[in-house]
Amino acid sequence: MAKKVIMPKLGLTMEEGVINKWLVKEGDRVEKGDPLFEVATDKVNMEVEAPASGVVLKILYPEGSTVPITQTVAYIGEEGEKVPSEEEAAPEVVEEVPQQESQEEVQEKAPAEPKGAFTVETKSGERIKVSPLAKRLAMEHGIDLTMVVGTGPGGRIIKRDIEKFIAERKAKPKEAVSGPGVSKTVPLTRMRKIIAQRMLQSVQSKPHFFLTREARADELVALRERLLPLVEKRTGYRVSYTDILIKIVARVLEEFPEVNAYFLDEEIQFNEQINIGIAVALDEGLVVPVLRDANQKSIASIVEETNKLVQKAREGKLLPEDLEGGTFTISNLGMFGVDSFTAIINPPQSAILACGAIRKKPYFDGKEIIAAHLWNLTLSCDHRIIDGATAAKFMNTLVSFIEDPLSLIL
Repeated sequence: MAKKVIMPKLGLTMEEGVINKWLVKEGDRVEKGDPLFEVATDKVNMEVEAPASGVVLKILYPEGSTVPITQTVAYIGEEGEKVPSEEEAAPEVVEEVPQQESQEEVQEKAPAEPKGAFTVETKSGERIKVSPLAKRLAMEHGIDLTMVVGTGPGGRIIKRDIEKFIAERKAKPKEAVSGPGVSKTVPLTRMRKIIAQRMLQSVQSKPHFFLTREARADELVALRERLLPLVEKRTGYRVSYTDILIKIVARVLEEFPEVNAYFLDEEIQFNEQINIGIAVALDEGLVVPVLRDANQKSIASIVEETNKLVQKAREGKLLPEDLEGGTFTISNLGMFGVDSFTAIINPPQSAILACGAIRKKPYFDGKEIIAAHLWNLTLSCDHRIIDGATAAKFMNTLVSFIEDPLSLIL
């Protein structure tokens, strides 16, 4: 019997994947463990291996298709063996309704919840009934289901509704673009789509507020100079200000568990682990690999692990587990000459710290004006879980450790 190849669940939050590239074609013989196709999730690109040896009998989805997890994407078996058609493999659970029947008659004939029907929940909490084939087709064409009118039983969206929406969208004339001429348009990459969705979700669902503090970083600069040769000798990497800041932030989070927590629908989840995400800018977008149990690690260990994570990110070799479980994020744009900025919280986290460049500037220490290294830090908070006073105390404690980093050993 032909063996199904399914879209695997490659991470805790993965609901679908995009087939970037097929590495085999129909008729090819493969061995168990051979790479079959490359899949792009909302976080990483990975190769999916053959679950059995045999001949690739049928490929159900072309490159570029968006496929829900556990959906069959191909069959492997013996040469000449028959496989189910695409319709048989993923049947439409609601039959098309003859036009002469009224909506009331259809609803009376149809069961309340046909077996296999999908229900999608929108950001506003509205639940939309949609059949599997319609849901898949909508995802492949980037269609917002809230814009589609369902004509199936009970108002369910079925395949015909999506096809009609696509046809109407194609037929609709594009609005004229005013102003300067448009040189070109390019489709969004998978990573850019996910970044857009998550950042929009964050600003719409999380009431952000921001606190900015200026820290005098002379002692931190001196500490890094002392650590440079020691850490490089032990790890082979140069210690950065971000590395030291990770250690400091992890220490401060121990005192402020609500800053390390998630706000869920009906409860607050306090996280035992302190897992720091490090924002890494790539040409195609932004990824945030996670350093786990940062509060339990030495600065040398942090330097080694963060460098390896950044290297994996730039080589496109991050695994799902490298990106999951973050409880707080640090974003540092100081290396780009940015003095200060505000960052958007990375869901489901409740806070993110934005760091600018450390600048040597005139500074009044209470007695005289001196030259000092100053560092602007901005904390973005979810006001549903973090109050202003809590955030202020967090920032005061953070600044105290930056200005006296040796207190970390106490």
